[in-house]
Amino acid sequence: MSENIYEPIKKVSIIVSHGSLEGIYPGLIMANGARMEGIEATLFFTFFGMHAIINKKMNNIKVATVGNPAMCVPSAMDPVYRPG
Repeated sequence: MSENIYEPIKKVSIIVSHGSLEGIYPGLIMANGARMEGIEATLFFTFFGMHAIINKKMNNIKVATVGNPAMCVPSAMDPVYRPG
């Protein structure tokens, strides 16, 4: 009398919360694997994870030795916020 009481997974949401290679790749790999299995995958990027999808930042993604390399402090020479 073993009935299958579980339904197959139809949707998955994955949060990318780090701006390092170790934080970005796992989310992309899991989403790709889900899509290959026919599961709808949604990726949510936090402010640090957004380094993976911002054109100016994506070429400078680094491997983290300590901490989160996406946690950068804006310098006076290249401010992040540019009004206007």
